[in-house]
Amino acid sequence: MSAEIEKHGYEVDATESIDDKLQLHKLNDFHALENLEKYREIKRGLNARHVNLMIIGSSIGTGLFIGLSGPLVSSGSLSLLIGFIIWSALVVWPLMQCVAEMCSWLPIKGSLFHYASRFCDPALGFTASWIYCYTAMMFVCVEAVAVAGTILYWTDINPAVWITLSLVAMFLVNVCAVKYFGESEFFISMLKVVLIVGLMLFTLVTMCGGNPKGDKYGFRHWSEGGLTKQYLVDGTTGKFLGVWKVMVYAAFAVGGPDTLCFISGEIIQPRTNIPMAGRRSYIRLLLFYLGGIFFMNSLCASNNAELLQAQAEGKAGAGSSPWVIGIRSVGVHGLDSLVNAGIMMSAWSCGNAFAYTATRGLYSAALAGFAPKFLATCLPNGAPVFCVTASILVGCLGYLSISNTTATVFNWFINLATTGLLCTYLVMFLCYFQFRRGLKAQGFVVGDLYYTAPFNCQPYISYVGCFLVCVTLIFNGF
Repeated sequence: MSAEIEKHGYEVDATESIDDKLQLHKLNDFHALENLEKYREIKRGLNARHVNLMIIGSSIGTGLFIGLSGPLVSSGSLSLLIGFIIWSALVVWPLMQCVAEMCSWLPIKGSLFHYASRFCDPALGFTASWIYCYTAMMFVCVEAVAVAGTILYWTDINPAVWITLSLVAMFLVNVCAVKYFGESEFFISMLKVVLIVGLMLFTLVTMCGGNPKGDKYGFRHWSEGGLTKQYLVDGTTGKFLGVWKVMVYAAFAVGGPDTLCFISGEIIQPRTNIPMAGRRSYIRLLLFYLGGIFFMNSLCASNNAELLQAQAEGKAGAGSSPWVIGIRSVGVHGLDSLVNAGIMMSAWSCGNAFAYTATRGLYSAALAGFAPKFLATCLPNGAPVFCVTASILVGCLGYLSISNTTATVFNWFINLATTGLLCTYLVMFLCYFQFRRGLKAQGFVVGDLYYTAPFNCQPYISYVGCFLVCVTLIFNGF
């Protein structure tokens, strides 16, 4: 059997016989597939460029372009940057390393749920499957509402129209073969990268005086609105709570580990491409989030009058974006619609990615016997059609924004989704700790892994990340 594992590397493709597939699924503990021949399977169709751009693109969405206005106003510019640095360096990056180690070793379908069942307990696998599916579906709602909110910047047509169009587009992309999903995310992610890099370069130029006003404002906006602000209470405790509020928001805004975990079952050459994604994870954190926040703080002060008014009125789309407000404040007009279009595409792309992970989560739960078996049925192209349908139907909760402002409903779904995502992160850390214990118990050493985190920092830094996730989960919504 060890020779069989080495031969296949857990990569199931259409050339293998049913007997080979059954043997591999027995290795994967998916005991619910007694009649495997009745099901078609998802297929490996994501290559290195798909994976790299998807992981980068998953960090660029409404959280970076619009949602930062809230914590910027309430916490201050420096607190905003510090909160994201702490969360990115001590939670997201360590978790990416955990996922890269586990998924390159066992790149199987339903990785997270299978890991929870095999390494910890089947009950945890069941719980994790439904928590994550719920979470991903809430994110579909978040982004569908965000798409409607960005379009309302141009028109006052009922948001139900735009929610419907965005959900239909997500459905059509996700019922195609996974390679087409990968291509769509590849090109949209490239556009998102161009947008955020363009905004940072624009800020750099205008900081040095390259703006219609000729104002060499430099870093003046950082301190103009207050580097740190007191939140809820006065004094140093209030300033600490301001940073903590940012960290709670960062838990929603900075993603990626869950995406890598769920696409591992459809990545071509996973033991090459997954380690590559793990090694490059710092790029998206440093360049896009931390770099983006640094330049956004330079462009827009936290006490900008237009920003405060947008927050008070609950404006949608680019109307509440610190980027757009900052661009207008330096005397540049006409870019707001272009940026709004980019934000709209980013929102739809993130929603499409979460529709994909929700679909694969349901599919994996069905394989493991945690959900009805019919959900494991796939089209000939490998798309789990019933799972796609279920994910999009839950996304229809976004129609709640018809009777409430899109900003209000957007915040509802943020709160719902963040709690589930923190629970998922906690399960990932627990699986990793058990994974390391299992390797040691079976005589493996760290050097046997296909990928190891740099600086020999594992598993120590993951203990810190797990602690922060637990504390944030307890005080989420404080």
